[in-house]
Amino acid sequence: ALHNFPEGIATYLGTLKDPRLGFALAIGIALHNIPEGIAVATPVYYATESRVQAFIWTFMSALFEPLGGLICFLLIPKGVGHYFEGVVFG
Repeated sequence: ALHNFPEGIATYLGTLKDPRLGFALAIGIALHNIPEGIAVATPVYYATESRVQAFIWTFMSALFEPLGGLICFLLIPKGVGHYFEGVVFG
C-alpha cells in the first residue's frame, strides 16, 4: 500500500503535465502491478490457504493507487511548480 500510494500521485501529476505522459505512466505501472499483485497474493495464500484472503489483501493494497491520485486531485492545485514535480517523480 505504501508503494502504491505515490504511484497514484505520480500518475495524476504526469497526466496534468501531459496526458500522454500520464497514459504512459499508467500503462507502465499497470504492467508492473501484475507481478506486484502476485508478490502480495502468494505469501498470503500460502500463509492462510485462502484464495479469498489473498484476493482481499491484494485488492486492498491496489486500492491505495487510485486513492493517492484522488487525494492529490483534492489537495494539489493544477499549477504545481517544476520543483514539486521533480520531488514527486523522484
